[in-house]
Amino acid sequence: MADPVRALRELLKANADVAALVGSRVFGGELPAAETKSMPRAAIVLRPSGGASLTAGSYARHDTQRIDLLAHGATPMEADALARLCRVIVCDIRRQVVEGCLIHWVDVAGGLSAERDRDAYWPVALQSFQIFHAL
Repeated sequence: MADPVRALRELLKANADVAALVGSRVFGGELPAAETKSMPRAAIVLRPSGGASLTAGSYARHDTQRIDLLAHGATPMEADALARLCRVIVCDIRRQVVEGCLIHWVDVAGGLSAERDRDAYWPVALQSFQIFHAL
């Protein structure tokens, strides 16, 4: 099964600019509990977030998935800069197979927003993407 979250995670982990900022701290789903003792610091979490399917009602073996990218940082400015860097990298993806997932394109699905972690009040910048991929 195609996993667009895992595909985006691997693409970001392989990017030298992202790795320079977060090391290997690019996660799918949520921030691991073991990571919380070292926060706040740069880290990325990718999670599916619903959204409308562009192929609903068809027999296409493709679908769209909305994915939220949460960029954590020591400060709001660091979180924002990390999210903006990831936006450029992710939106450049065109027709590429990553981790067995054929991604046709990724586009922004809303504006950048700033928030704080609900539990620990760490700075987080959130950017949503729509990804069109083969199933």
